Amino acid sequence: MDRILQVLASSPSEAWVGLLGVVFGSLLTTLGVWLTNRANAKQLKVQLAHEERLHRQRVSKERLEELYVLVCHWLNGMFSNYLNLTLVMKGECDYNAYLDAVIKSSSDQPVDFSRVEMIIGIYGSEIRQAYGQVIEARTRVNSVIGDHKKAYLLGKSGDHFLLPFTAVQVVLEQECEALKEAIARAARGA
Repeated sequence: MDRILQVLASSPSEAWVGLLGVVFGSLLTTLGVWLTNRANAKQLKVQLAHEERLHRQRVSKERLEELYVLVCHWLNGMFSNYLNLTLVMKGECDYNAYLDAVIKSSSDQPVDFSRVEMIIGIYGSEIRQAYGQVIEARTRVNSVIGDHKKAYLLGKSGDHFLLPFTAVQVVLEQECEALKEAIARAARGA
């Protein structure tokens, strides 16, 4: 140990200054690398968060566009069936022919209601209220349909159901248009 202290004491001051310069330079280099790595890590986190947000927005927009198409198919089929039912109410065809037309149209263009509800549940929080309004209006239409069916089974004329049936259909159509607009607005905002 004495020998090491003797060597250190006999070293010229220029060697000490050089050694301190090397140690100080190494510390500054290490600090610079650490700061650069830290800044790069933060930048990467920001970039990944941005890419994730863009991906979520793209998926949300695609699902809402799919929902719009599904809702349009559903509404077209529903109103087509209602049009056929007015023929029954007018006495121009019987209930069995109407039901055959409903079965044929539902097999030609099936609508996956579970998919509609899933997309609304996951991606359409801002359109739930409009969808609920459509369901309520459809319930009122179904109530008139149920009353007509009871009267039909009793052999009564369906003419007096035409006016209330048309009135609830108009409300349903307005609610459907509001739903489609809400879906379009949500897709544009996604």
